[in-house]
Amino acid sequence: MNPPVEVVDDAHEQLVARVAAIDVAKASGKVCTRVPHETKKDKRYTQTWNVAANTPAIIELADHLVCQGIERVVLESTPVIRRRRKAVRDGG
Repeated sequence: MNPPVEVVDDAHEQLVARVAAIDVAKASGKVCTRVPHETKKDKRYTQTWNVAANTPAIIELADHLVCQGIERVVLESTPVIRRRRKAVRDGG
C-alpha cells in the first residue's frame, strides 16, 4: 500500500458541514450523511442506509436530505466509471 498523501485545502475551497454521498448501483443506492452532532459540540453524526433506485424512493430521499439541511451531495457509480475507463482504453 502506498503511503497516504496529505492534501492541503486552498483558501478558495469550501468546507461543507452537512454532506451526503451516494454510491449508485443498478437497482439501489447506498447513502451516507455526515452532519454536526445535535448535542455534542465538535462531533459529527453519520448515518448510512440503502435506497431503491425508483422515482418515489429518490423523491423521498431528496426530501429527507433537504430536511437535514444537506449542502452538498456527491455521487459515485463504479460500474459506469469502469465502462468509461474501458472505452477510453479501447479508443472509444
